[in-house]
Amino acid sequence: MHARQIVGGPAWLETDNFDIIAKPDAEGLPDRKQWRLMVEKMLADRWQLKFHHEQKELPVYAIQVGKNGTRLTQSAGDPNGGPSLLFRKLGELPARNASMAESASAMQTAVLDRPVVDQTGLQGKWDFLLTWTPDGNQFAAMGAAPSPVSDPNPDAPPDLVTAMQNQLGLKLTSTKAMVDVLVIDHVEKPTGN
Repeated sequence: MHARQIVGGPAWLETDNFDIIAKPDAEGLPDRKQWRLMVEKMLADRWQLKFHHEQKELPVYAIQVGKNGTRLTQSAGDPNGGPSLLFRKLGELPARNASMAESASAMQTAVLDRPVVDQTGLQGKWDFLLTWTPDGNQFAAMGAAPSPVSDPNPDAPPDLVTAMQNQLGLKLTSTKAMVDVLVIDHVEKPTGN
């Protein structure tokens, strides 16, 4: 969920930081689902967090199939397996066994400044490599926003919109759409142990 999809709550949510030291309540390394449940329980117990979900129209980036179709490769990986969507460096995203929704989630989490929605209608998992030259508005969520290049290298990859069209056959469109938002009903600052 993108930060813009969290609504309500006190002003300190935007400014205060907390260090969390926690151990799983079971042996072994928790999987993604177990990790999420542990964090949700901790937020409810320590922050008294109560929330609900709503649909709200927000500015988004929509991923859509381009007019000439996609240039994606259907993944040979386990269709029930997890994706590999790890940026090698800023502006280089190799994807393995990733659905379009998972790809959109990676772009909204790390790259773009608003939610990203999958409007491709593509089912299944895909493999691709996307390479582009980031602009000064991208990767801010990772704290590594590059400065705009005033004299770009002629051999540098294109901007993100052009790269998605040329390399993947997908459009990245700025629009508005109904998205799920998390509405904070109640939250308190935690006390120390």
